[in-house]
Order: sequence, then structure tokens, then C-alpha cells
Amino acid sequence: MIIDTNTFKSVFDVEAQDHDDFAPVYNWIIEGEGKIVFGGTKYKDELRCAYRYLKVFNQFARMRKVITVDDKEVDDYQVKLEEIEKHKDFDDPHLVSICYISKCRIICTNEKRAIPFLARKDFYPKNSPRPKLYTSKRNSDLLCRKNMAEICMPCDKLKKIDYEDLKKTTANIVYKQ
Repeated sequence: MIIDTNTFKSVFDVEAQDHDDFAPVYNWIIEGEGKIVFGGTKYKDELRCAYRYLKVFNQFARMRKVITVDDKEVDDYQVKLEEIEKHKDFDDPHLVSICYISKCRIICTNEKRAIPFLARKDFYPKNSPRPKLYTSKRNSDLLCRKNMAEICMPCDKLKKIDYEDLKKTTANIVYKQ
């Protein structure tokens, strides 16, 4: 799944006000088969600005829970999207681009104004799958193998000792001041 950077706190911080809605995402990645898909200059810039979460991504990558997509391909498609749509609310073309390039099937976001753009059929040409949107725990049914992109295969679960270690490490990173 692609996690919108504005949702990092909701997903990874158990003290976040809306963490309960996004805890299934965290648990699916940590304890289940889920993986995080990302790439492109804009996403990586946003991730660098959220330094704690960059460290979290590095820990997830160490455990094979992160898939990176070619930056140039993401950036090139993002430019095309920006030429197609110039609406002021369309500030996440990089998410659509990551989704299109990776064939990822789920985007996790809590940004309501982005939703109409993320789901636009014309942004996903050549019968590319449009993503399903995870916006709260009512979308928990999306977190399953049938919604896994090929790029995320194999999607093995971590051993219990590994995911418990990853949970501790993630918590130490997120709460470290």
C-alpha cells in the first residue's frame, strides 16, 4: 500500500487522535502480509521532512516490508498528471503516479480533498487498476492478499519475534524526542 505522508502520524503513532482508525494498516504491515510502496522525488522529499518516519521506513525496509518504485518513472508520470489536471486541490499527483507505476491497489490517506483525484479513472490508463482508498478502519477489509500488487510479492509474514522487535523499534523512533 501507499501511505500518504500526511497519514504517517495516524498510522505509526499509537497516541495519535485517529490512530484507532489506522491501526489496522500498521498491524497489517507489521504482523501481516502488507508492504509499503513508495518512490519519486516529491514523496521522498516529504519523507525526509518527516525525519522520524524516514527512520521507521528504514526499519521496515530492513525487514523487507518496503518496496521502492523507480523515481524517474514516478516523476515522469507525475509531470504528465500535472499537465492534465491543474486544480488547486490536486497536490498529490505523486501518489497517483506511484500507484500507476507500481500497480499498487491501496492508498492510505486521511486527506478528503485528495480522494476525488486519487480515484479518477483517466489517471490510470491502459486498464491499470485504480486504487482502493483506505480512510478509516471501516476499510479494513481492503487489507488482504487479493489487494496486493505483484510488485509486493512474495508477501510473507514476519516471524513473531521479528514483528515484536519491529514494533518496539518503531515505537522508540516515533516517541523519541
